[in-house]
Amino acid sequence: MSYSESLTLSSLEKDPDPILAELRKHEPVCFLPALEMWFITKWEDVAFMESHPEIFSAATNPSFLARALGPNMLTMDKPDSSKARNVMLPAFQAGGVAGDFVSRHLTGLVDRTIDQFIENGEAEIMKDFATPVSASALAIVLGLDSHSWEEVWDWCEGLCSDIANFENDPALTAKGNAARDSLGKVLAGSLEKLSKRPNETALSAFIHPKGGESALSKDEIVNNVRLMISGFINEPRDGIGLVVKTVLEDSRLREELMRDELLWRKCVEEVFRLHSPVGTITRQTKSQVRIRDKTIPANSLVSGILRSANRDEEHWSNPESFDLHRKEGPHAAFALGEHRCLGEWLGRQVVKTASQRLFTRIGEFELKPGSEVELRGFEFRGPLELNCVWGKRV
Repeated sequence: MSYSESLTLSSLEKDPDPILAELRKHEPVCFLPALEMWFITKWEDVAFMESHPEIFSAATNPSFLARALGPNMLTMDKPDSSKARNVMLPAFQAGGVAGDFVSRHLTGLVDRTIDQFIENGEAEIMKDFATPVSASALAIVLGLDSHSWEEVWDWCEGLCSDIANFENDPALTAKGNAARDSLGKVLAGSLEKLSKRPNETALSAFIHPKGGESALSKDEIVNNVRLMISGFINEPRDGIGLVVKTVLEDSRLREELMRDELLWRKCVEEVFRLHSPVGTITRQTKSQVRIRDKTIPANSLVSGILRSANRDEEHWSNPESFDLHRKEGPHAAFALGEHRCLGEWLGRQVVKTASQRLFTRIGEFELKPGSEVELRGFEFRGPLELNCVWGKRV
Protein backbone atom coordinates (compact mmCIF):
# COMPACT_ATOMS: atom_id res chain seq x y z
CA MET A 1 0.00 0.00 0.00
CA SER A 2 1.37 3.41 -0.96
CA TYR A 3 1.54 6.29 1.52
CA SER A 4 -1.34 8.15 -0.15
CA GLU A 5 -3.56 5.05 -0.03
CA SER A 6 -3.22 4.95 3.76
CA LEU A 7 -4.22 8.55 4.39
CA THR A 8 -7.46 9.52 6.13
CA LEU A 9 -9.34 12.77 6.46
CA SER A 10 -8.85 12.71 10.24
CA SER A 11 -5.07 12.65 9.85
CA LEU A 12 -5.21 15.60 7.45
CA GLU A 13 -7.51 17.51 9.80
CA LYS A 14 -5.11 17.04 12.71
CA ASP A 15 -1.83 18.03 11.06
CA PRO A 16 -1.68 18.21 7.26
CA ASP A 17 1.75 19.82 6.87
CA PRO A 18 4.05 16.79 7.41
CA ILE A 19 1.69 14.68 5.32
CA LEU A 20 1.75 17.17 2.48
CA ALA A 21 5.54 17.44 2.71
CA GLU A 22 5.76 13.66 2.29
CA LEU A 23 3.44 13.78 -0.71
CA ARG A 24 5.41 16.59 -2.35
CA LYS A 25 8.58 14.55 -1.97
CA HIS A 26 7.37 11.12 -3.05
CA GLU A 27 3.85 11.36 -4.53
CA PRO A 28 3.27 14.93 -5.74
CA VAL A 29 0.33 13.73 -7.84
CA CYS A 30 -1.63 10.92 -6.21
CA PHE A 31 -5.07 9.43 -5.71
CA LEU A 32 -6.51 9.32 -2.18
CA PRO A 33 -9.06 6.48 -1.90
CA ALA A 34 -10.37 7.84 1.42
CA LEU A 35 -11.53 11.05 -0.29
CA GLU A 36 -12.07 9.59 -3.76
CA MET A 37 -10.08 12.36 -5.39
CA TRP A 38 -6.65 13.20 -6.73
CA PHE A 39 -4.27 15.48 -4.84
CA ILE A 40 -1.91 17.88 -6.61
CA THR A 41 0.60 19.29 -4.15
CA LYS A 42 3.38 21.17 -6.02
CA TRP A 43 3.20 24.89 -6.84
CA GLU A 44 3.97 24.40 -10.53
CA ASP A 45 1.24 21.80 -10.93
CA VAL A 46 -1.40 23.74 -8.99
CA ALA A 47 -0.59 26.77 -11.15
CA PHE A 48 -0.97 24.57 -14.23
CA MET A 49 -4.42 23.50 -13.02
CA GLU A 50 -5.53 27.08 -12.51
CA SER A 51 -4.22 28.24 -15.89
CA HIS A 52 -5.96 25.47 -17.85
CA PRO A 53 -9.70 25.63 -17.15
CA GLU A 54 -10.29 23.86 -20.45
CA ILE A 55 -8.86 20.75 -18.75
CA PHE A 56 -9.72 21.37 -15.09
CA SER A 57 -13.35 22.46 -14.75
CA ALA A 58 -14.78 24.20 -11.70
CA ALA A 59 -18.19 22.75 -12.60
CA THR A 60 -17.56 19.50 -10.75
CA ASN A 61 -20.01 16.65 -10.22
CA PRO A 62 -20.37 15.99 -7.38
CA SER A 63 -19.59 19.42 -5.91
CA PHE A 64 -19.20 20.01 -2.18
CA LEU A 65 -19.69 23.74 -2.76
CA ALA A 66 -22.83 23.39 -4.88
CA ARG A 67 -24.30 20.89 -2.44
CA ALA A 68 -23.74 23.17 0.53
CA LEU A 69 -24.49 26.55 -1.06
CA GLY A 70 -26.31 26.04 -4.34
CA PRO A 71 -24.72 26.79 -7.75
CA ASN A 72 -22.32 29.73 -7.39
CA MET A 73 -19.43 31.43 -9.19
CA LEU A 74 -16.89 28.95 -7.82
CA THR A 75 -18.84 25.99 -9.22
CA MET A 76 -18.93 27.39 -12.76
CA ASP A 77 -16.53 28.02 -15.62
CA LYS A 78 -16.35 31.10 -17.80
CA PRO A 79 -18.45 32.75 -19.07
CA ASP A 80 -21.05 31.68 -16.47
CA SER A 81 -18.75 32.36 -13.51
CA SER A 82 -17.93 35.84 -14.82
CA LYS A 83 -21.52 37.05 -14.70
CA ALA A 84 -21.79 37.04 -10.90
CA ARG A 85 -18.16 37.99 -10.35
CA ASN A 86 -18.39 41.09 -12.56
CA VAL A 87 -21.46 42.30 -10.68
CA MET A 88 -20.19 41.52 -7.18
CA LEU A 89 -16.47 42.33 -7.31
CA PRO A 90 -16.73 46.17 -7.34
CA ALA A 91 -18.43 46.24 -3.93
CA PHE A 92 -15.48 44.39 -2.38
CA GLN A 93 -12.71 46.56 -3.81
CA ALA A 94 -11.12 49.62 -2.24
CA GLY A 95 -13.34 51.94 -4.26
CA GLY A 96 -16.58 50.18 -3.32
CA VAL A 97 -18.71 49.48 -0.25
CA ALA A 98 -15.88 47.54 1.39
CA GLY A 99 -13.45 50.43 0.94
CA ASP A 100 -15.87 52.84 2.58
CA PHE A 101 -16.33 50.42 5.48
CA VAL A 102 -12.58 49.97 5.98
CA SER A 103 -11.82 53.69 5.92
CA ARG A 104 -14.74 54.81 8.09
CA HIS A 105 -15.85 51.96 10.31
CA LEU A 106 -13.41 49.04 10.62
CA THR A 107 -11.15 50.49 13.32
CA GLY A 108 -14.19 51.52 15.38
CA LEU A 109 -15.66 48.01 15.09
CA VAL A 110 -12.36 46.48 16.22
CA ASP A 111 -12.01 48.89 19.15
CA ARG A 112 -15.58 48.34 20.33
CA THR A 113 -14.97 44.61 20.31
CA ILE A 114 -11.77 45.01 22.34
CA ASP A 115 -13.67 47.25 24.78
CA GLN A 116 -15.92 44.30 25.61
CA PHE A 117 -13.09 42.38 27.28
CA ILE A 118 -10.06 44.61 27.84
CA GLU A 119 -10.95 45.36 31.47
CA ASN A 120 -11.21 41.65 32.26
CA GLY A 121 -7.47 41.07 31.91
CA GLU A 122 -8.07 37.96 29.84
CA ALA A 123 -9.88 36.73 26.75
CA GLU A 124 -10.18 33.77 24.45
CA ILE A 125 -9.17 35.61 21.30
CA MET A 126 -10.92 33.34 18.77
CA LYS A 127 -14.31 33.48 20.49
CA ASP A 128 -14.19 36.97 22.00
CA PHE A 129 -12.41 38.84 19.20
CA ALA A 130 -11.62 37.14 15.89
CA THR A 131 -15.09 35.69 15.37
CA PRO A 132 -17.19 38.77 16.21
CA VAL A 133 -14.93 41.11 14.23
CA SER A 134 -14.93 38.92 11.11
CA ALA A 135 -18.65 38.15 11.20
CA SER A 136 -19.61 41.75 11.94
CA ALA A 137 -17.37 43.18 9.21
CA LEU A 138 -18.95 41.13 6.45
CA ALA A 139 -22.45 41.63 7.83
CA ILE A 140 -21.99 45.42 7.74
CA VAL A 141 -20.60 45.41 4.19
CA LEU A 142 -23.40 43.18 2.93
CA GLY A 143 -26.13 45.01 4.84
CA LEU A 144 -27.03 42.17 7.21
CA ASP A 145 -25.93 43.96 10.36
CA SER A 146 -29.46 43.95 11.77
CA HIS A 147 -28.63 40.32 12.57
CA SER A 148 -26.27 39.61 15.46
CA TRP A 149 -22.73 38.48 14.75
CA GLU A 150 -23.60 35.27 16.60
CA GLU A 151 -26.33 34.49 14.06
CA VAL A 152 -24.05 35.33 11.15
CA TRP A 153 -21.33 33.09 12.59
CA ASP A 154 -23.83 30.25 13.03
CA TRP A 155 -24.61 30.50 9.30
CA CYS A 156 -20.90 30.42 8.48
CA GLU A 157 -20.14 27.49 10.76
CA GLY A 158 -23.07 25.49 9.44
CA LEU A 159 -22.22 26.08 5.79
CA CYS A 160 -18.53 25.32 6.31
CA SER A 161 -19.30 22.05 8.07
CA ASP A 162 -20.87 20.73 4.86
CA ILE A 163 -18.33 22.31 2.49
CA ALA A 164 -15.55 20.38 4.25
CA ASN A 165 -17.69 17.22 4.51
CA PHE A 166 -15.42 15.13 2.27
CA GLU A 167 -16.65 11.86 3.80
CA ASN A 168 -20.35 12.75 3.34
CA ASP A 169 -21.31 12.60 7.02
CA PRO A 170 -25.14 12.97 7.03
CA ALA A 171 -25.07 14.91 10.32
CA LEU A 172 -22.79 17.55 8.80
CA THR A 173 -24.96 17.72 5.69
CA ALA A 174 -28.03 18.28 7.87
CA LYS A 175 -26.21 21.06 9.75
CA GLY A 176 -25.23 22.67 6.46
CA ASN A 177 -28.75 22.41 5.06
CA ALA A 178 -30.22 24.12 8.12
CA ALA A 179 -27.79 27.04 7.77
CA ARG A 180 -28.35 27.26 4.01
CA ASP A 181 -32.13 27.40 4.38
CA SER A 182 -32.10 29.87 7.28
CA LEU A 183 -29.76 32.26 5.49
CA GLY A 184 -31.69 31.86 2.25
CA LYS A 185 -34.92 33.05 3.89
CA VAL A 186 -33.21 36.08 5.41
CA LEU A 187 -31.60 37.04 2.10
CA ALA A 188 -34.82 36.62 0.15
CA GLY A 189 -36.54 39.06 2.49
CA SER A 190 -33.69 41.58 2.33
CA LEU A 191 -33.51 41.47 -1.46
CA GLU A 192 -37.23 42.01 -1.76
CA LYS A 193 -36.95 45.22 0.28
CA LEU A 194 -33.83 46.40 -1.55
CA SER A 195 -35.44 45.89 -4.94
CA LYS A 196 -37.78 48.75 -4.01
CA ARG A 197 -35.52 50.80 -1.71
CA PRO A 198 -31.82 50.69 -2.71
CA ASN A 199 -29.19 51.72 -0.17
CA GLU A 200 -25.39 51.86 0.13
CA THR A 201 -24.80 48.19 0.96
CA ALA A 202 -23.25 45.41 -1.10
CA LEU A 203 -26.56 43.53 -1.29
CA SER A 204 -28.14 46.60 -2.84
CA ALA A 205 -25.25 46.89 -5.31
CA PHE A 206 -25.79 43.28 -6.34
CA ILE A 207 -29.45 43.79 -7.14
CA HIS A 208 -28.89 47.19 -8.81
CA PRO A 209 -25.64 46.70 -10.79
CA LYS A 210 -23.90 49.64 -12.42
CA GLY A 211 -21.71 49.88 -15.48
CA GLY A 212 -24.03 48.03 -17.81
CA GLU A 213 -23.66 44.66 -16.10
CA SER A 214 -26.56 42.25 -16.46
CA ALA A 215 -28.74 41.98 -13.39
CA LEU A 216 -28.45 38.81 -11.34
CA SER A 217 -31.45 36.74 -10.36
CA LYS A 218 -32.28 36.56 -6.67
CA ASP A 219 -31.22 32.90 -6.62
CA GLU A 220 -27.83 33.85 -8.07
CA ILE A 221 -27.37 36.51 -5.42
CA VAL A 222 -28.49 34.23 -2.58
CA ASN A 223 -26.18 31.38 -3.58
CA ASN A 224 -23.17 33.65 -3.99
CA VAL A 225 -23.81 35.45 -0.71
CA ARG A 226 -23.87 32.03 0.95
CA LEU A 227 -20.43 31.58 -0.59
CA MET A 228 -19.32 34.88 0.92
CA ILE A 229 -20.66 33.99 4.35
CA SER A 230 -18.79 30.68 4.28
CA GLY A 231 -15.46 32.08 3.11
CA PHE A 232 -15.25 35.78 3.94
CA ILE A 233 -15.75 35.12 7.67
CA ASN A 234 -13.93 31.86 8.20
CA GLU A 235 -10.68 32.92 6.53
CA PRO A 236 -10.30 36.34 8.21
CA ARG A 237 -11.26 34.79 11.55
CA ASP A 238 -8.60 32.11 11.29
CA GLY A 239 -6.20 34.66 9.80
CA ILE A 240 -6.53 36.91 12.86
CA GLY A 241 -5.95 33.97 15.17
CA LEU A 242 -2.92 32.79 13.19
CA VAL A 243 -1.34 36.26 13.14
CA VAL A 244 -1.86 36.71 16.89
CA LYS A 245 -0.41 33.27 17.60
CA THR A 246 2.60 33.93 15.36
CA VAL A 247 3.40 37.28 16.97
CA LEU A 248 2.93 36.06 20.54
CA GLU A 249 5.35 33.22 19.93
CA ASP A 250 8.16 35.42 18.53
CA SER A 251 9.33 38.30 20.72
CA ARG A 252 11.68 39.66 18.04
CA LEU A 253 8.88 39.76 15.50
CA ARG A 254 6.65 41.50 18.00
CA GLU A 255 9.26 44.18 18.71
CA GLU A 256 9.83 44.75 15.01
CA LEU A 257 6.12 45.15 14.29
CA MET A 258 5.63 47.55 17.16
CA ARG A 259 8.54 49.68 15.89
CA ASP A 260 7.27 49.85 12.32
CA GLU A 261 3.54 49.57 11.74
CA LEU A 262 4.06 49.27 7.98
CA LEU A 263 5.39 45.75 8.55
CA TRP A 264 1.99 44.44 9.67
CA ARG A 265 0.96 44.02 6.04
CA LYS A 266 3.98 41.82 5.36
CA CYS A 267 3.27 39.85 8.51
CA VAL A 268 -0.28 39.11 7.39
CA GLU A 269 0.88 37.99 3.94
CA GLU A 270 3.52 35.65 5.35
CA VAL A 271 1.03 34.13 7.81
CA PHE A 272 -1.39 33.51 4.94
CA ARG A 273 1.40 31.84 2.96
CA LEU A 274 2.62 29.69 5.81
CA HIS A 275 -0.78 28.53 7.08
CA SER A 276 -3.27 28.99 4.18
CA PRO A 277 -6.53 29.22 6.20
CA VAL A 278 -8.44 27.90 3.16
CA GLY A 279 -6.55 24.87 1.97
CA THR A 280 -7.79 23.61 -1.40
CA ILE A 281 -9.45 24.18 -4.75
CA THR A 282 -11.48 21.40 -6.36
CA ARG A 283 -11.72 20.78 -10.09
CA GLN A 284 -12.86 17.98 -12.43
CA THR A 285 -10.92 16.84 -15.45
CA LYS A 286 -12.69 17.34 -18.78
CA SER A 287 -10.26 14.97 -20.45
CA GLN A 288 -7.44 12.65 -19.54
CA VAL A 289 -4.35 14.57 -18.48
CA ARG A 290 -0.81 13.54 -17.56
CA ILE A 291 0.99 15.41 -14.78
CA ARG A 292 4.48 14.30 -13.84
CA ASP A 293 4.40 10.49 -13.80
CA LYS A 294 0.64 10.09 -13.32
CA THR A 295 -2.23 9.96 -15.79
CA ILE A 296 -5.44 11.39 -14.35
CA PRO A 297 -8.52 10.00 -16.11
CA ALA A 298 -11.26 12.19 -17.52
CA ASN A 299 -14.08 13.11 -15.10
CA SER A 300 -11.81 12.74 -12.07
CA LEU A 301 -12.14 15.03 -9.04
CA VAL A 302 -8.85 16.81 -8.45
CA SER A 303 -7.89 18.86 -5.41
CA GLY A 304 -5.20 21.49 -5.85
CA ILE A 305 -3.69 21.82 -2.38
CA LEU A 306 -3.04 25.55 -1.90
CA ARG A 307 -1.57 24.91 1.55
CA SER A 308 0.99 22.57 0.02
CA ALA A 309 1.82 24.85 -2.93
CA ASN A 310 2.54 27.60 -0.43
CA ARG A 311 5.19 25.38 1.19
CA ASP A 312 6.70 23.86 -1.93
CA GLU A 313 10.46 23.57 -1.43
CA GLU A 314 11.08 24.12 -5.15
CA HIS A 315 9.22 27.44 -5.12
CA TRP A 316 10.09 28.92 -1.70
CA SER A 317 13.31 29.16 0.29
CA ASN A 318 12.96 27.66 3.78
CA PRO A 319 9.19 27.35 3.25
CA GLU A 320 8.46 25.94 6.71
CA SER A 321 9.87 29.09 8.34
CA PHE A 322 8.13 32.42 8.93
CA ASP A 323 10.08 35.17 7.15
CA LEU A 324 8.74 38.68 7.62
CA HIS A 325 11.00 39.98 4.84
CA ARG A 326 10.36 37.25 2.27
CA LYS A 327 10.67 38.54 -1.30
CA GLU A 328 9.63 35.58 -3.42
CA GLY A 329 6.39 36.94 -4.76
CA PRO A 330 2.71 36.35 -4.00
CA HIS A 331 1.32 33.26 -2.32
CA ALA A 332 -1.66 31.14 -3.35
CA ALA A 333 -3.80 31.43 -0.21
CA PHE A 334 -6.52 33.20 -2.21
CA ALA A 335 -6.03 30.87 -5.24
CA LEU A 336 -4.23 31.73 -8.46
CA GLY A 337 -6.59 31.77 -11.44
CA GLU A 338 -9.90 33.17 -12.55
CA HIS A 339 -11.55 31.93 -9.36
CA ARG A 340 -9.41 34.02 -7.00
CA CYS A 341 -11.19 34.97 -3.80
CA LEU A 342 -13.60 37.84 -4.43
CA GLY A 343 -13.11 39.27 -0.94
CA GLU A 344 -9.33 39.04 -0.63
CA TRP A 345 -8.85 42.81 -0.33
CA LEU A 346 -11.39 43.11 2.47
CA GLY A 347 -10.08 40.00 4.21
CA ARG A 348 -6.55 41.38 4.27
CA GLN A 349 -7.73 44.67 5.75
CA VAL A 350 -9.76 42.98 8.47
CA VAL A 351 -6.89 40.70 9.52
CA LYS A 352 -4.30 43.48 9.49
CA THR A 353 -6.39 46.06 11.33
CA ALA A 354 -7.74 43.62 13.92
CA SER A 355 -4.41 42.03 14.82
CA GLN A 356 -2.53 45.33 14.86
CA ARG A 357 -5.12 47.09 17.05
CA LEU A 358 -5.20 44.17 19.48
CA PHE A 359 -1.48 44.52 20.19
CA THR A 360 -1.64 48.33 20.20
CA ARG A 361 -4.61 48.58 22.55
CA ILE A 362 -3.76 45.89 25.09
CA GLY A 363 -0.02 46.43 25.15
CA GLU A 364 1.77 43.59 26.89
CA PHE A 365 -0.25 40.38 26.76
CA GLU A 366 0.65 36.75 26.43
CA LEU A 367 -0.72 33.27 26.13
CA LYS A 368 -2.21 32.11 29.41
CA PRO A 369 0.39 30.06 31.31
CA GLY A 370 -0.18 26.37 30.80
CA SER A 371 -2.41 26.81 27.76
CA GLU A 372 -1.48 25.29 24.42
CA VAL A 373 -2.48 26.53 20.99
CA GLU A 374 -3.80 23.72 18.82
CA LEU A 375 -4.32 24.25 15.10
CA ARG A 376 -7.04 22.12 13.57
CA GLY A 377 -8.56 21.62 10.16
CA PHE A 378 -7.62 20.73 6.60
CA GLU A 379 -9.99 22.70 4.38
CA PHE A 380 -10.35 25.47 6.98
CA ARG A 381 -7.43 25.72 9.42
CA GLY A 382 -6.85 27.93 12.43
CA PRO A 383 -6.39 27.90 16.21
CA LEU A 384 -9.11 26.19 18.22
CA GLU A 385 -8.49 28.57 21.14
CA LEU A 386 -6.15 31.42 22.02
CA ASN A 387 -6.40 32.00 25.76
CA CYS A 388 -4.56 35.23 26.58
CA VAL A 389 -3.95 37.26 29.74
CA TRP A 390 -2.61 40.74 30.49
CA GLY A 391 -2.25 43.22 33.31
CA LYS A 392 -1.48 46.53 31.66
CA ARG A 393 -4.46 48.09 29.89
CA VAL A 394 -4.81 51.23 27.80
